[in-house]
Amino acid sequence: MKTTEQLAHGSPGTLVDFPVGTHLLDSVIALRASVGDALAEDEFSCLLRESALPPEAGFTFLTFCAGFVTLNVPPQDLADWYPKSGWILPEKDSIARTIAAKYDLFLCEPPDVVTGCHYTGPDAQRVHHHLELGQNREIIVIAHPRFLKVRLYAGKSALLYAHAARSSLLLDPQLLTDLSALYLPRDTQ
Repeated sequence: MKTTEQLAHGSPGTLVDFPVGTHLLDSVIALRASVGDALAEDEFSCLLRESALPPEAGFTFLTFCAGFVTLNVPPQDLADWYPKSGWILPEKDSIARTIAAKYDLFLCEPPDVVTGCHYTGPDAQRVHHHLELGQNREIIVIAHPRFLKVRLYAGKSALLYAHAARSSLLLDPQLLTDLSALYLPRDTQ
């Protein structure tokens, strides 16, 4: 995963369509390049939702923010992700380790922490975890049973992102296909 100073899909102002076989992540990068800085991220997300982006490997576009694209995932059974302890099941961990090794990424399993609200429901004491894959102290992928986030642009903070917004990551076209293995039902893994 390297950065490039020039987007591979054209320059700002270039109109983009999405031919059959176009990868979802490439389509987002191409459309961002074609509209330039004329749209804020929330406006750009609305445009992407209206642009008939191609689904890929079971994922569909949800939103774009801070250099990440967030994708809808196929419906998940939480029992396929978490045993009673809240940690990721070994089967999912093994898949994530394989993906991390293939793309030379590190893997960690931080807890799902909510700092802005307090939940007191029956499951409040059990903290779940999600998977993060990264490189060079930068998170590239966040895999959660309810969503998938993939970094498209370089930048470790909002300030750095603003200055490096034109540097897209060169993501392997097979990344989403490989990540889709995390979202298969447990009995098919």
